Amino acid sequence: MATIAATPEVFVRKSSGLVRVMSPSSAFVYNILTMGLIFPWTYLWAPGALPGGQLVWGILLAMVLEIPIALAYVWLSTALPRSGGDYVFQSRVLGGGIAFTVVMSGFVIWILQWVALSGWLLSYLGFAALFLGLGASLHNQLFLDWAGWFASGDGIIVVSVLNAGLALVILSTGFRNYIRLQRVMWVATLVAFGTMLVVLITAAATSVPGQLNAFSSSVGGSATFVDDAIAASTAAGINLNPPFSLLATLLIAPIAWTSLQWATYSSQQNGEIKDARSFRSQVYIIVGSLIVTGVLLAVLAFALERAVGTQFLYVAGAGYWSLVSEATINGIYLWPNIIAIAISASPIVVLLISFGFILNAHQIVHNCYIGMTRVMVAMSLDRLLPEWVSRVSERFHTPVNAHVVYFLASLPVILLYNKFSYLSGENVTSWASLTLGVTFACGYVFVATALAGALLPFRARALYEASPGSAYRIGGYPLVTVVGIVGFVAGVLFELLFIFNDQLGLTTNLARVVVLAVLLVSAVWYVAVKYTRRSSGINVEYAFKEIPPE
Repeated sequence: MATIAATPEVFVRKSSGLVRVMSPSSAFVYNILTMGLIFPWTYLWAPGALPGGQLVWGILLAMVLEIPIALAYVWLSTALPRSGGDYVFQSRVLGGGIAFTVVMSGFVIWILQWVALSGWLLSYLGFAALFLGLGASLHNQLFLDWAGWFASGDGIIVVSVLNAGLALVILSTGFRNYIRLQRVMWVATLVAFGTMLVVLITAAATSVPGQLNAFSSSVGGSATFVDDAIAASTAAGINLNPPFSLLATLLIAPIAWTSLQWATYSSQQNGEIKDARSFRSQVYIIVGSLIVTGVLLAVLAFALERAVGTQFLYVAGAGYWSLVSEATINGIYLWPNIIAIAISASPIVVLLISFGFILNAHQIVHNCYIGMTRVMVAMSLDRLLPEWVSRVSERFHTPVNAHVVYFLASLPVILLYNKFSYLSGENVTSWASLTLGVTFACGYVFVATALAGALLPFRARALYEASPGSAYRIGGYPLVTVVGIVGFVAGVLFELLFIFNDQLGLTTNLARVVVLAVLLVSAVWYVAVKYTRRSSGINVEYAFKEIPPE
């Protein structure tokens, strides 16, 4: 009697347990909030590091260069509409070893630092700015004291832990809870952005120095703040009137890219997005959110420069990049929201702007958890992480275990992040270099996925031919290959600049060593798990030849 060979079960179960509850419009909004519409540091980092560069044109250039990468994600998302995003794309095209090493290191481990950053933004740019503005406009010393606490290291650590814990509760009890909250976040962010824009555009340039001086005086700072900041920046060797530099303008693009690259982030939860296989929907979600955010960031850059003048833009950059303390107000950098709050001197404006900043800062910890827990679920389904990591609550349809693991892993990172930030001036430099390590690490994930998009028609032909994107060709070649190659080249260029240009990326040996160490740990992890599984009769490579369970 003939026997039939049993097909090995390649996944830990036949269904992910996740459900499609997010609409394309919600995913579009999710990407915009993830890009951090109202607080990218381009406005301080670029003027401080790249004198002579034009902010508006640098931001728009970054948007244009990101479009091919975004399009590659569109093709991959419609071919593989499953949760796990970059890991799923890369593992099914480039192979599991590359995918696990790249995504575990560049995303899962490094994005823990973004959990810490979310708390920093919430406490420092949200609550501290709120009470600083209210204290100044209402002449209330108690509010000013509160602002000082929220800007302190201890304050930021407490807020960061509470911030992460609140997100854990919201997300663990159902993804729908986040979607409902996101509607409030979206409205608050738009109101904050609009308020900030109106204040900056309508500001009389001749009045701004006096308004900044009055604000500084009202919070206990210098009554001649603007003159002091200009003098200190000049004394520090900062050229406040540099000639136009085409090179500096081009180099602003990689800085702006650190925000705009997140237009693709919704792909991590493709398995929970309705109509995720629709090419049109994915273009709207990914490319649409990129263009809207890029244009709005450029508009804000124009309004900011018009309000304070080009010279003072370099002063603000000197406070952030060159650590000129006189170019900060009570140690707080001159972010666009701080400048708008100072110019308006209105408690209503303070509330409108700060409420948006608080909610958008809180959204960051949510997107860290949402994206990375879905990646962890995908890795667990492929047997590269323990099975219990991928378990999904039957009641809430959310990966509770993965959320708890990520929360616990973030706690030591929050402490490390803020100790590096506030111990001493020397450690501030170390902290900044590690933060820029995140931009490099996350960047190489996006670059690898762009390459996966380019190779999709050749290394995963069946997936490609079954996808709606296979209908699009140019000059006889698959269009995804063309956009994938262009995006890959642009991304590689950005990554090389992060490595070798001191104004852009890994500025210390510590940052380079940590990035390399995380990569090596992830690679060793994969090899160890692969051979451990093989010794028990499981070949994990079978999973990479199949579409993950829905």
